[in-house]
Amino acid sequence: MRPIETLGAIAAGALAMYYLDPELGAQRRRLLAELVRSGLPQERRQARRRLRAYHQATRADPQSDADLRDRIQTRLGRLVSYPGAIDVSVNEGTVRLGGRVLAKERDGLLDQVQRMPGVQKLVNAMTSLDDPQDMGRRAPGRQGTAEPPARDTEPQPVP
Repeated sequence: MRPIETLGAIAAGALAMYYLDPELGAQRRRLLAELVRSGLPQERRQARRRLRAYHQATRADPQSDADLRDRIQTRLGRLVSYPGAIDVSVNEGTVRLGGRVLAKERDGLLDQVQRMPGVQKLVNAMTSLDDPQDMGRRAPGRQGTAEPPARDTEPQPVP
């Protein structure tokens, strides 16, 4: 038997003796059960409070909105092929993505932005294009070639 296995066996035996002791084992098991029941929910409540406080601070601070917008714009280069075609605006933690994106990259982009700290709500106002060549065309209302019909025409909140 290797030394690590020996130590594991000794530790398991000691733990069993501690909790299965005929005189004090029942009291020790009750104490352990109470500690597990009362300790874990309290930690979850504290974590939720910290998270809520962070989100409230983010919501109330215009500088946090600007920081969030900058973080999203910086990350766009790793998430999509044409980061300059996407407009990002943030207001009180609500992120609005506009502009054009390749259809095959849209869902991944939305998922990654939704997971970023500080994002309260995500609105997808992007136009999805299937063909990368269409990314170079100008949008309707601007001079130049008109953009092909969009698959997503109205802004939609992302669940």
